[in-house]
Amino acid sequence: MEYRNTDCGCRCLVGACRFFGIVTALFLWGVGVEYLYNGTIFGTYFLIIAVITSFLEAVFLLNHVVEVCVSRTSVILRIWDGVQWIDDWKKGGLYFVGFAPACFVHPAEIELGVPAGCLLIVTGVLYMLKTFKTKRDEEDTSIEENATYDRFDDGHEDIEEDVINPTHNPGGGMTSLADQNEILDL
Repeated sequence: MEYRNTDCGCRCLVGACRFFGIVTALFLWGVGVEYLYNGTIFGTYFLIIAVITSFLEAVFLLNHVVEVCVSRTSVILRIWDGVQWIDDWKKGGLYFVGFAPACFVHPAEIELGVPAGCLLIVTGVLYMLKTFKTKRDEEDTSIEENATYDRFDDGHEDIEEDVINPTHNPGGGMTSLADQNEILDL
């Protein structure tokens, strides 16, 4: 099975997800601070989603630290696995469906909410597209793990055991030199 070399496109997609995610988080921080300073209630909403978005975008940076510093049997590692579960289409859906619609509620009052919502939509779509890259990577690794170059099934272990230890199977197989000579005569 041949695949075209699309690693560059996949790396660009992952890089675009990271870039737009960080830019979106920074933009949400700015919009939240601006509207909270001006006394608009939407500033609180933008700051809350800025905190959540910033944490979700920092997960890939924190992952290496957690793997090095936390033991394999720790409860913290189980919680961290749950945090990492929110990736790809789940993160994209959260940005696209969960956070973005509220940015378009009162566009006359919140002019910066529209660009923030557009950034959330673009970031969400990119994460949803990244899901296909991740699924393809999982399929490639499963194909590589299950690849066998044997022409026959796994019955060759029994044959090898009979050759190495001919008395292993007393009821069948070749147990004596006379049996072997008889077979050769046929």
